[in-house]
Amino acid sequence: MKTLAGVVLVLMLVGLVPFGLIALARSRPSPAPPVRPIQNMDHQPKFKAQRDSAMFADGRAMRPLAVGVLARQDLLVPNELLDDPAFPHPIDGRLEPYAPSDAAGFRRLLEGTREPPPGAKPQAAGTSPPAAGKAPQPSDKKPSAAGDQALFIDRIPVPVTMDLLRRGQERFNVYCAPCHGLSGYGDGMVARRAAAMQATGADTASGWVAPTNYHTRDIRERPVGHLYNTVANGIRSMPSYAKQISVLDRWAIVAYVKALQRSQAAGAGDVPESERNKFQP
Repeated sequence: MKTLAGVVLVLMLVGLVPFGLIALARSRPSPAPPVRPIQNMDHQPKFKAQRDSAMFADGRAMRPLAVGVLARQDLLVPNELLDDPAFPHPIDGRLEPYAPSDAAGFRRLLEGTREPPPGAKPQAAGTSPPAAGKAPQPSDKKPSAAGDQALFIDRIPVPVTMDLLRRGQERFNVYCAPCHGLSGYGDGMVARRAAAMQATGADTASGWVAPTNYHTRDIRERPVGHLYNTVANGIRSMPSYAKQISVLDRWAIVAYVKALQRSQAAGAGDVPESERNKFQP
């Protein structure tokens, strides 16, 4: 009996050896290619990037994007502020992203523009017609009041709340105030430094242009879509901030700029009747 039990025990231990070898093989990478009985995934017909193809007239396997076509995820504007450690709550109390329901809504939210008037050529505001084979580039010309400016929307397309204004103030102080100043009069620290250098002759070649004063009549009367487009695409010597400032943050800055303009041009009629006597001496 003892001999039989010993033989059974040895056989059981020997039977565990294959499983041990399998576990060892799975835990260590092997230079040998894997053995696949079905080779479809290894030898499937497909085109690789930057390869040629006789299937298409231009001989390219990679196909250009169709004009005006967007991926479905590009129609969603996520609330990036949820992950911002300095401001970790949504500016409008929503958790889901903004989802424009049509092309007009997408244009209002991401471009700050409306449908062009009948008979006008469809062209995104803030861009110039591209040359052959080149992408559209930001325009350095200010839209005229009777022309391109008519394409800009005059109402902010996201809910304007105190959270939005506070966020706009914080982003404005980071990206705009260095040149335009905390109060928007074009007297930021960068502008002061540049003016001082020009006055002393230390800077004669940079071509520095003084930042815009937000409180002039021309700027106050510009529609909010124009301000948004300026942040996104730049204008004249001001560069584009599309890479640094998200879509919702751009609208937050626009909302704060309009509030800043209102604060500097307000009159007694802008103060509610119940509040007017509180600040009387």
